[in-house]
Amino acid sequence: MMESCSIVIPVYKSSKSIEILVEQIVELGNKLEQNFEIILVNDSPFFLDTVQSLKRLSEKYPSIITITLRKNQGQHVALLVGLKNSTGQYVITMDDDLQHPVEEIPKLLSAIKENKNLEVVFGVPALGKKKHSFWRNLGSYFINNKADSFIKNAPEGIRKSAFRIMTRDVKEIILKNYNAMPAVSSLLVNATSQVANVEVEHNERLYGKSQYTLRKLISLSLNNIIYYSAWPLKALGALGVFGFSFSMIFILYTLFQKLFWGISFPGYASTVILISFFGGLNLLAVGIIGEYLIRILREQQKWDLDDYIKEID
Repeated sequence: MMESCSIVIPVYKSSKSIEILVEQIVELGNKLEQNFEIILVNDSPFFLDTVQSLKRLSEKYPSIITITLRKNQGQHVALLVGLKNSTGQYVITMDDDLQHPVEEIPKLLSAIKENKNLEVVFGVPALGKKKHSFWRNLGSYFINNKADSFIKNAPEGIRKSAFRIMTRDVKEIILKNYNAMPAVSSLLVNATSQVANVEVEHNERLYGKSQYTLRKLISLSLNNIIYYSAWPLKALGALGVFGFSFSMIFILYTLFQKLFWGISFPGYASTVILISFFGGLNLLAVGIIGEYLIRILREQQKWDLDDYIKEID
C-alpha cells in the first residue's frame, strides 16, 4: 500500500500560478497512482483574485483543502497552519510561484523512502542554478545556510529550501515547539539531524515578483540567529569575561607602575583603577545576565521527552 502524502502550499497573491500548480500536482498524482492531499493556505485573504482562484479550484477538486487566514501572517505561519491540518505520512511543502517543479516531487519521495533513517529532505538546485537575483542567492547561501553550520550546529553541508519533505513525526515535533517568529527550515534543522539534500531543478518565476526583499531576507536571517541560537548571548558572555579579565590585568599593571616606577600625573592611578574595575565589572555582569538568558531560552525550547526519541528497539 502506497504511503499517504500531503502537499502544503502557502498562497499569497498567486491567482494565476496556483491554478496551474494544482493542475500539475493532480496530473502527477494520476501518473504515480497516488492521491496527494493538497492543502492551500490563503495568506492574502484581502486579494480578491486569489480568493476567486481558490474558489474555482475547490469547486473543480472537492478533495482539496483550502484554508483562509484572517489576515496576512507570513509564509511560515501559513505553512504551520497547513502542516497542522495535514494527515499524510509524509508532508511536502512548496511555493506557489511555479519555481519548484512539480515533476521533481518524486525525487523527494524516493530520497526519504529509500533511506528510512532520514526524516527531512530539502530539494535544492545546483549551486548557481537557482533562478533568483544574485544578491538573494548570495544572501541565502551565506546567511541562511553557511551561518547555520557555524551558529546553530546544523549538519555540515546541508542547504535549506522551501521545497522539502518531512515525516509526520518531525512535523508533530515542530508544531509543538515553534515560537513567535517561526522559520520552518530552522525548526526542522533543530528537531533532527537526520537531514539530507537532493538536487532538483529550479524554474524561472513566470508571474509577479518575489515578496522577499533584501530587508525581509535580513530580517529573516536575524530571526534565525536570535530565535534559534544562543550564540549572540554566548559571544556577549565571553566578551564580558574577557573585558573583566583585561581590566584586572590593567589594574595590576597600573599598581605595579605606581609602586615601582611612579606616575607623574596626580590621581591617574586611582582614576584608571576605578574606571577599569567598574567597567570590567559591568562587562562581567552583562556576561552573567547573558548566561541566565541562555538558560531561560533553553527552558522555553524544552521538548517533551518523547520528542527526543526517534525509535526504541
